[in-house]
Amino acid sequence: PTPAAANAAPAAVPAPRRYFAVVDASHGGDDHGEALSNTLLEKDVTVALAHSLRQELESRGIPTLVLRDSDANLSVDQRAVYANADRAAIYIALHAASSGHGVRVFTALLPFSGDDRGNFRSWTTAQHASLPLSQTAASAVAAEMQKRQIPVRTLAAPLRPLNNLTGAAIAVEVAPQGSDSSQLTAPDYQQLVTSAVATAIAATRDQLGGAQ
Repeated sequence: PTPAAANAAPAAVPAPRRYFAVVDASHGGDDHGEALSNTLLEKDVTVALAHSLRQELESRGIPTLVLRDSDANLSVDQRAVYANADRAAIYIALHAASSGHGVRVFTALLPFSGDDRGNFRSWTTAQHASLPLSQTAASAVAAEMQKRQIPVRTLAAPLRPLNNLTGAAIAVEVAPQGSDSSQLTAPDYQQLVTSAVATAIAATRDQLGGAQ
């Protein structure tokens, strides 16, 4: 190389972004999820909710990765692998439903399993160590929903991929407040819900892991 080239400073390499939250729009691609009406599919509502939640989280200074932001096929195992590889402080899966009212917040319901052996962690119970943090996050989300007068329930369920996540993980299922499923596409209702989730995550940030 010429002397000038040899003395040139190396190009700066941007540091990889570390995400505090991973938001996952459930279903997608060939997996339509629930048919919420004759024209409305769950996979489309969850993408809209994911975009809204990312905006709400990042407006609170919480770096956020959306796993599925288009109509793509992602298996539950792929979702868990991507989220675990990112080592984010919390994973939030988004679902939509036409039955029931308001919001259901889920944490993992783990199967009985023996202790992990050596360096290997059981895929079906990977959530075990983080389950108390997941329950803290779920309780905080439920409290924020109640402040906004959104009907809310917290439940434990064997809802994959929650069991496979190594960090705090919850699933938020959004149903209409009334009987009209078209409310699920209303931006004001979506923001009401996602703002509550983001406020709760911001309030529990230190417990979940602070700045990543």
